[in-house]
Amino acid sequence: METIVISIVVGIAVIMAASVQIIRMGLAHEEKRLALKAGVGDAARLEQIVAANTTEMAKLRQRVEVLERLATDDERRLSHEIASLQGGRTPV
Repeated sequence: METIVISIVVGIAVIMAASVQIIRMGLAHEEKRLALKAGVGDAARLEQIVAANTTEMAKLRQRVEVLERLATDDERRLSHEIASLQGGRTPV
């Protein structure tokens, strides 16, 4: 009789421990789901993307300005700038 009672008590303890663990996992999952739904953590990532895009856009604008200037200058000045970019070699 004692063996049966001990087995029942141990069984109930195991079931309760498993139930508590399942409930904890469910709560953790629900918290993560709500955080993703609210967009927590995305703001920092989006700020990094915007900063990288802003930097890239500034570089591209500078390049376009240089290309516009080179395209609209007279041939002599263009030759001189190309030569200076090539390390000071004079045009042939």
